[in-house]
Amino acid sequence: MENFKSEPFQKFLHSHTRLNNYIKLSTVAVDFLYKSKDNSKELSEHINTLILEAGERWTPRIIKNIEKEVAQLKNDLSKTGIIWVYSAFDVFFKQAEGQLSGFFPKLTVDKNVYNNEEDVEEKKESKIISLYAKLGWPIDNIKGILPVLKFYEVLRHCVAHNMGHPTTNLIEISESDDFQTAIKSWETKYVKKKISDPPIVTNESIKLKPHHCIMYSETCLRIATDINTRIFEKFGLNHFIGLTMKNHLIEPSKLKKPVCENFSRYIVYHLKQDFDISVSPYDKIYDYYSDENLKKQHKLRYLTLKNIS
Repeated sequence: MENFKSEPFQKFLHSHTRLNNYIKLSTVAVDFLYKSKDNSKELSEHINTLILEAGERWTPRIIKNIEKEVAQLKNDLSKTGIIWVYSAFDVFFKQAEGQLSGFFPKLTVDKNVYNNEEDVEEKKESKIISLYAKLGWPIDNIKGILPVLKFYEVLRHCVAHNMGHPTTNLIEISESDDFQTAIKSWETKYVKKKISDPPIVTNESIKLKPHHCIMYSETCLRIATDINTRIFEKFGLNHFIGLTMKNHLIEPSKLKKPVCENFSRYIVYHLKQDFDISVSPYDKIYDYYSDENLKKQHKLRYLTLKNIS
């Protein structure tokens, strides 16, 4: 099922799209404002007017070094994007892990218990590897980009907990062969294009650009995509048909719109809406049933609810 999207994956996809829009619109808005006046004095005065007219309880603020402020603003904008991606991927991972926990070996002891948040940042890569190991999944599809994930996870820690200053760990990762190889080997969506340069990390600073948080989100998206595919393989089609039956037929007191022509179309429609799973022809949905009596019960319930919907 190429188009299958689990609920956690749908949420992450939405976050990825919102992040792209947020970063790109904010960046061009800053550039547009910066280029809107011929000199720094006029621009400062213009920004001051905009601040006063923003509808907030703000007092006048003359910005003296506007060029420096704009450059810093883009860096700060990138920092918010880094935090955004970390949070979105963390939510995805926890939800996906929760769904899959029933398949974990019963005696598995979670070795990823850390003493503090910095440990969590540095162990995130092994946390994903641990999930794959518990489920017997090969990491071939994601192995090449794990160093990139590790870099951005540690960078996020620097942004959130070290005022944006680099740690020794981040510097070491940025200079490592694994990270450099992963960047050089990155497969872009367009064959003739190369990946943009990663953030510049020195002993004093991290030079972020708006596209870096999108790069971070794309890294997470590729891992999430692989996990999402494996979720479907692990549970199978019947599991999601069963969920659709439960959510749209068994538990509701009336049918959810649209009320389709017949039972099979109704279930297939909502299966597509909920999980982007396509079933054709519609009657193939009946392969779900091994019990004819249960199929009759569900058909009867559909007709009953249709009459009152």
